[in-house]
Amino acid sequence: MRGGRLRTCTLARESAASTEKRSAPVMNLQGPQGPRVRSYSRATAGLPEDVSEWPAGELRKYLEQRSIRHKDCFEKIELVDRVKDAIARGVPKTLADTASPEASNAKAPRRFAQFGELVEIPSPAEDGVFIFLHGFGDSARGFVSQLPNLLQLPSVRYVLPTAPSLGGMRSWFTQAALGGAAPSSVAVQESVNYVHHLIRQQLARGVPGKKIFVGGFSQGGCIAVQAALSFPDATLGGAVAASTFLSLGGGRSPVTLSDANRRLPVLGCHGEADGVVPMSAGRNLVETLRSQGVPAEFKSYPSMGHTYCPEEARDVTDFLSQRLKRDPRELAAMSAKELKALLLENGISTLGCFEKADLLERASALV
Repeated sequence: MRGGRLRTCTLARESAASTEKRSAPVMNLQGPQGPRVRSYSRATAGLPEDVSEWPAGELRKYLEQRSIRHKDCFEKIELVDRVKDAIARGVPKTLADTASPEASNAKAPRRFAQFGELVEIPSPAEDGVFIFLHGFGDSARGFVSQLPNLLQLPSVRYVLPTAPSLGGMRSWFTQAALGGAAPSSVAVQESVNYVHHLIRQQLARGVPGKKIFVGGFSQGGCIAVQAALSFPDATLGGAVAASTFLSLGGGRSPVTLSDANRRLPVLGCHGEADGVVPMSAGRNLVETLRSQGVPAEFKSYPSMGHTYCPEEARDVTDFLSQRLKRDPRELAAMSAKELKALLLENGISTLGCFEKADLLERASALV
């Protein structure tokens, strides 16, 4: 921000001095089969057997856990009927508990057991998913409250993984890697594979690939870009590289590109006053991607160090929201009841809408 004091956001500062002084212990929520997400909301197990006595929120949670649609239910009796039907059919739980942050006991394969806590922040009107990787020495906890407030994207589910503990610090590769890691290192590849696993989890939930975004700060951004561009199973929505690098050693090693994502949009953001990862490293990342045909753009911010600022948050928000807009054909195929639910979930009033055409006109704001 020019001509005034920059109000920075303290999400995940990564200077060596600050990270090495941290003394708070990192929560270890790893199970025998891999990282799991802590539960923060009560379970339905302790509720009355008569589902009609359950609160509406618990009814919705029960349905959400079984991937059963419920956003078109406006009365509690509709929720009760769906829950009873699910119980009668013996529908098993397919998803983690949902709260804010989301609760889950879903386990990753044993090969990813070294990764830390996984936090998911759900959205009542989920139009997309943003998988975001923290920086060196931090954890998913550094973003739980800050990231949604910064980006102001109420229709996005945030998936926040935690890096393994390497050398006593949370790191996506190694401490030495902060000074210039080869992208082919074993630790880098294992972190890339873990992000691929997280993307596949979202695809399994039914999220279209184009609605899945991967981003990260500093060391996390290095992994995020490589993971997104190399993901082979589906074309993703985009990648965000915040205050990051491919190699601080000054080289321009090519990035592995999958056929599905060789044209993936990438947004690179960097502070001009970054004293930890020089802006030249971020610019080199974008230029390397452009040389490989990747549509990457670069934005810099005067006076911003190795942190975040409101201007950067707006640019990231615009980058994501432009790619989350709904297809008009998708809206036209929805029923009036579904359109009403969609509008309400996005904070758009339906007062005065008496015909489906009225709802479609209001919903045009989402296109």
